[in-house]
Amino acid sequence: MGILNVTPDSFFDGGTPISPLERAAQMIKEGADIIDIGGESTRPTAAPVSLEEEEKRVLPVLQEIRAEYPKILISVDTYKTRLAAKAAALGADILNDTSGLADAEMARIAAARNKKLVIMHTRGTPQTMNKLAVYNNILEEMKNFFEEKIKIALAAGVRRENIILDVGFGFAKTKEQNLFLLENLQYFKTFNLPLLIGLSRKRFLAQTENDTPADRLPATLEASKKAAEYADILRVHDVAATINYLSSISASDSAAG
Repeated sequence: MGILNVTPDSFFDGGTPISPLERAAQMIKEGADIIDIGGESTRPTAAPVSLEEEEKRVLPVLQEIRAEYPKILISVDTYKTRLAAKAAALGADILNDTSGLADAEMARIAAARNKKLVIMHTRGTPQTMNKLAVYNNILEEMKNFFEEKIKIALAAGVRRENIILDVGFGFAKTKEQNLFLLENLQYFKTFNLPLLIGLSRKRFLAQTENDTPADRLPATLEASKKAAEYADILRVHDVAATINYLSSISASDSAAG
């Protein structure tokens, strides 16, 4: 899944100098199977944008990509149900709900249009989530969260095979908690549902106090190697680099075997 941020304030690639369609074309050429369009930054402390602004950013890009690439899978990264409904009508295949199904209407939209639904674990909002990273048993509490949200989705009519889980790296989690989850992803395979992993260039991968997202590609690739053992979908900024790195690891393993 290639990340297509159509925002001026994304933590890594906001305000990219090339057009969204050109960026999507680049990622598709590099091997992306899914393009994930996001019109509102969800980094910690990010300011929310209005529905109208997010629609203005996302929907024309969605239409352009769908027209140019009718067979590519398109995901829309949003928690706003009105935007999700319009995106589904315009051909989005996946509703990537960054609120963790805070509004059950998102599930009803996915069910009505027979779309894939990503349920991401989080707490609070980008403005409050850093204060909510307190758990007695993070694995057990996340399991309970997903069980509840899956029930809501199924009750709304979403087919079980259309549900995708995302553990929400960086959302209401400390660096230590993120690293712990990376080592315990197999725990979430007990749901027998596809697992989406998004850890690309995130803060918890920082190697020094002063590093920036631009410095985190090596750490991202190494973390992706770990995640790939259990992930069904890797959500990344660097499509070619990720594919090449994982392919080289696989080739090395095959040669060693």
